[in-house]
Amino acid sequence: MDIILVLESLAIGSILGLLLGLTGAGGSLVGLPLLLSLHLPLRDAIGVSLGAVGLSALIGTLSRWKAGYVNWTAVLLIASSGLPGTAVGQYIGQYISEFWLVLGFCLLVLWSAWRMWRNATLATPTEPKPMRKVILLIIGFFVGVLSGLMGVGGGFLIVPALLWFSPLTMLSATATSMAIIAIVSGSGFMMYLTHAEPSFNLLIFLGIGGAIGVLLGNKLALHIGGIMLQRIFSIMLLVVSLSLAGQKLFHFF
Repeated sequence: MDIILVLESLAIGSILGLLLGLTGAGGSLVGLPLLLSLHLPLRDAIGVSLGAVGLSALIGTLSRWKAGYVNWTAVLLIASSGLPGTAVGQYIGQYISEFWLVLGFCLLVLWSAWRMWRNATLATPTEPKPMRKVILLIIGFFVGVLSGLMGVGGGFLIVPALLWFSPLTMLSATATSMAIIAIVSGSGFMMYLTHAEPSFNLLIFLGIGGAIGVLLGNKLALHIGGIMLQRIFSIMLLVVSLSLAGQKLFHFF
């Protein structure tokens, strides 16, 4: 593994981890296009993305857990339906062409960018909401399907779902989201390993970068937030979507 690839892997892992630590979301949305830039086949990029995101989320969860921010009831609800959803997503992915997978991913990223920009100025509810367990189970299954199909952790869906359908604060929602991502993405990566052999060195350096990034993101999350952070993130998602479309879609025409 040459030094350039080592540095690229460390950088990609750090970006994934930083985004997860800051927002509880977004790492995989950025990770997949970056891994594709290393000239990995789409399905290998999806599998490696699951592993990198899952490991980064696990490391981030441990520090947030010690601080008391992780709600394990919500974790069990979403993860229990997300695990079978991941298997369904990977099964469906075998019958969908690369063009449609990439197109679906780009549209998903664009929708996420629009939602984050739009919701940045919405007022935070002052009264805590009850935990809507059935809705969280449904969302968990959908997150699992997306994870299996596209290698996304689903935090961009989990965090707003927890804010709207549970009494969690933003810090608790992001910490709980990381715990769910660790379980769902980690299980998806283990399924991927049953029929693939990714580069061990690539995974190691992605993991090292992810650990550094997520610990830094956890620290920054306690001090940074609000409208500016969400809007910067939404702009970044827009750039990612356009970049991926340019790399992978235009050559089909």
